[in-house]
Amino acid sequence: MKEKELRLALVLFGGVSLAVYQHGINREILNLVRASKLYHAPPAREEPQNVTGSFHRHYPDEPESSTGDAYLQFLQILGKDMALRVIVDVIAGSSAGAINGVTLAAALAHDRTLKPITDLWLEQADMLSLLAPGAKARLWSKWYFWPLMRPLMSRLGREGLIPGEGDADIAKRISVFLRSLWFKPPLDGTRLSGLILDGLSAMDASTSKWESLLPKGEKLDLLLTVTDFHGLQRPIFIHDPPVANEREHRHLLRFGFEHRRTGHLLSEFNVDNFPSLAFAGRASASYPGAFPPAQIREMDDLLAARHMPWPARSHFIEENFRNYRERGEDPEEAVLVDGSILDNKPIMACVEAIRMHSAFREVDRRLVYVDPRPKGRRVSAGTGVPGFFATLRGALTDLPRQDPVYNELAMLSRHNVQARRLKEAILSARPQVVEYLEEKTAGRLKGRFTIDDLQQWRMLSFTPVAGLSIAYDAWMRSLVFEALDFVVQIVCWACQYVADSPEACRVQEVVEAWARHQGVISATYRIPEQVYRNEELPLFVRTIMDFGVIYKRRRLNFVLHEINDLYPDVAEGAAADAESETLDLLKIKIHKCISDLAFCDDPDFLSRQAVTACREIFHQDEAIREYSAEAIQGDPLACTELSHLIERLGQEYDLARMVDNSDAVFASPLFLKLREQSRLAILTGYLGYFFWDMILRPTASALSQKAETIEEILVDRISPEDARNITFDLRKEVLLGSAFASFGGFLGRSIRENDYLWGRLNAVDRLFDILISTVPVKLRKGFDVAALKKRAYESVLEEERHALGSVQGLIDKLGDAVKRL
Repeated sequence: MKEKELRLALVLFGGVSLAVYQHGINREILNLVRASKLYHAPPAREEPQNVTGSFHRHYPDEPESSTGDAYLQFLQILGKDMALRVIVDVIAGSSAGAINGVTLAAALAHDRTLKPITDLWLEQADMLSLLAPGAKARLWSKWYFWPLMRPLMSRLGREGLIPGEGDADIAKRISVFLRSLWFKPPLDGTRLSGLILDGLSAMDASTSKWESLLPKGEKLDLLLTVTDFHGLQRPIFIHDPPVANEREHRHLLRFGFEHRRTGHLLSEFNVDNFPSLAFAGRASASYPGAFPPAQIREMDDLLAARHMPWPARSHFIEENFRNYRERGEDPEEAVLVDGSILDNKPIMACVEAIRMHSAFREVDRRLVYVDPRPKGRRVSAGTGVPGFFATLRGALTDLPRQDPVYNELAMLSRHNVQARRLKEAILSARPQVVEYLEEKTAGRLKGRFTIDDLQQWRMLSFTPVAGLSIAYDAWMRSLVFEALDFVVQIVCWACQYVADSPEACRVQEVVEAWARHQGVISATYRIPEQVYRNEELPLFVRTIMDFGVIYKRRRLNFVLHEINDLYPDVAEGAAADAESETLDLLKIKIHKCISDLAFCDDPDFLSRQAVTACREIFHQDEAIREYSAEAIQGDPLACTELSHLIERLGQEYDLARMVDNSDAVFASPLFLKLREQSRLAILTGYLGYFFWDMILRPTASALSQKAETIEEILVDRISPEDARNITFDLRKEVLLGSAFASFGGFLGRSIRENDYLWGRLNAVDRLFDILISTVPVKLRKGFDVAALKKRAYESVLEEERHALGSVQGLIDKLGDAVKRL
């Protein structure tokens, strides 16, 4: 069976009350991933896999006729030719999108229901509920506004700032809002934190039998933007003055989840982290002027009032505000405001996270961004020169939040061009690399070999090729600097120096001076041909062996990429099944080798003795000789002491042993079971990575040297403009929450129900479009996508007809439209 992964990375824009629309989309994304989990689960003996309504049996929180059944049917039809697994591995959100990102990530990590969040949005996301008690208007507050309400409502209706002419409930909420306390945020931040916390707690009572929607071996990243009002001081090194101090206001809050292959869950989405998640959502959505800024003590006070603990408090602060402590600032004093001020559309953060997620099979990567209000079809309001207040409001609020994603998408387009070029370069160079390795190994590459043979061949693959000495020396030099940068990072960890600080720069200068003095940094690099052990290698190669962690990760991930390319070429039949199974097991071993390198990212790994040695050399003290670049060059004792320190660090990290473990994988009986063509392709990637890195490095720098994937990332959008399967009046926006400066959803439940319903319907339309686009053209003949969409629409309308009492007319109208499809 051919297998393929559809990996979705989601970006949820800010949109104030349009968060209700985003939540409707999240409901469908969750159902799709659940359907994928069900399809790939071993079928129960008493239940055939192709049974209508099986989705409800596994997920009682869903109705008997669920959209999950339509997604499951799609996967089953496709499963006759290809097994497709759908995975969401990255979520990035800002402002209202951050709250939805929190709830969706919590649902995916532990397979929880989103139904409580639906109730929260529809019932509690109301202006009267969110107003702060101290700011809320009383009956006679600003009584002089009462006579103005009727003409004001008419004017708002004519200008499209409220849906239609507005009913009595909308008028009441606008009146209370306008008559509430001025020059103070009217909405209650603590109330918002409490609502998010209540929603997460209600989600935890899931009836699902699955412990996670992430398959074993997969990770989930959640990235939320916030804006630090005061900013964090950061030094920037320039020519004159040498150091300029600036304040960085952009900040990302990160949460992670890992489903280990052993079955263990490493989760920041469990109950202990609910207060952290609630605070992050509240901070990202603290819309200026509407909500007060967020501080950590606000969550402390809320939990104290509820007599609730915050077990993960110190972990949350350490993981997300470590750089504050490093720079001598107190994270608990940070004042956080809406993430949409500086980063309303966190596509770049999402792309960086995507690059660190390697696929287990042939993969189709998609970045899906949810934009409730795309600007493409909207006519600009007016063509003349804006007035004073219009210009001021646009410059301060509207333009930063509505700034188009052109630059981010253009960058992603360039990424895809580079990825295609990299693949073409690999394909065109492979015959030459195979020929070179065959020559170096005396033709033994296709036969049997031992781990000693493999180690010697790996060392021989580092030797330069005639005519490539200039490129070879430049490439080897870059690997040396990459390893030395890791040495600097280790020392700075030990000495608690902040990255890019003057102290860190001094460490960099001293380490590089030592490397030049020892010949590690040189004009030319040569390796003796008769080398059989690591100890016989020159110092510059041993430095790469001991500290080249980034190179080692790149090489292993490249091998994974080469293995993934083998699956489509595996023929059908029992032999093919055995080959695929062997490739799977081999990838598990390689993933374990990559996981074993994770300790290099832990600053607490160093022993106390190594930390002390680093501080004795690099801490500034007038009573002790100062280590500098000049001292290393002119003082043999200083150079010897630093050599001993670097040797000790190399022994503690023992990365050479990690390379031996990798060699053992590729010389194992499991590897030798593969057919000759597969073995040759994998060994070409492993032993020949010397060439691949030289070829890929110039273009890979545009993708990130730390990238674990070089696949293309296709971009899909979900918005009312893109989902045109069901359409009414194209001149009107279907989302009513966009009214009243996007606060319209807070004015009435009917508005929220309207937007939530459209969110689910739009998601059905677009998710099926995305699914069918992953299917090879030759396999699409068996799909009636229109029929599957229609079935899913009917399921949504049937379910919501009983839950959404304020939009029955819309549901009837939509039902008629669906019947005509």
